[in-house]
Amino acid sequence: MRKFCAHRGLSALMPENTLPAFAAALAFGADEIEFDVRLTRDQRMIISHDGNLERISDGKGELKDFTLRELQELNVGGSRGWTVPFCTAEEVFALLAGKITFNMHLKEHGEEGYLIRELTRLTDRYNAHGSAYFAGSPEELAWMERVAPEMPRVAIQLRREEMHILDMAREYHCAGVQFWLGMFDRALIDTLHGEGRFCNLFYADDAEGYRTYFDMGIDTILTNRMDLAARYRRHARD
Repeated sequence: MRKFCAHRGLSALMPENTLPAFAAALAFGADEIEFDVRLTRDQRMIISHDGNLERISDGKGELKDFTLRELQELNVGGSRGWTVPFCTAEEVFALLAGKITFNMHLKEHGEEGYLIRELTRLTDRYNAHGSAYFAGSPEELAWMERVAPEMPRVAIQLRREEMHILDMAREYHCAGVQFWLGMFDRALIDTLHGEGRFCNLFYADDAEGYRTYFDMGIDTILTNRMDLAARYRRHARD
């Protein structure tokens, strides 16, 4: 497969998890974009990796304690000299559905799976089935399978996670896995491929890494430098 997934968009060069970063990744030829979805105080879906506002914006406190309107008044681009707001899940779908695959990382599920249900409704509304999937660790995978069994699932084994990624993939009937660096080998990749599952990797940001991990059998590499991935891809074709 040998695909590239832009991690939070073109996140090494632009404010992460923003519409401009996602659009830039698409312009550089990304096959997928990865983004994180959270719920606001008024139960709206917003794109943010962090649950705390300090690193990512000029706000303070926990994201879940603010309404969408309050959050959209903040600037998430200040550290890079930009002025750009948080974006919503619907804005991402409206701009990019059908143009690129969505790798949606969920760290929460909402009451009775509300967040998962709402994202699935968005996928339906924008006809994005076949170009969208959920990713998460065991608790979220269980909720995904329970309330949205038709959406493909990808298992993520965090470093603190006791459950092995192969066991996750089997237990929650996952279409694929997403490795962390240092937590896989060629034998594990071969086993997963033999079971019909694809293998993502978080992450690589240079040509040597791209070459190494594709040669090991990784299908999709998450990268913060889609600009460098585009250059690698061009040279690989020469």
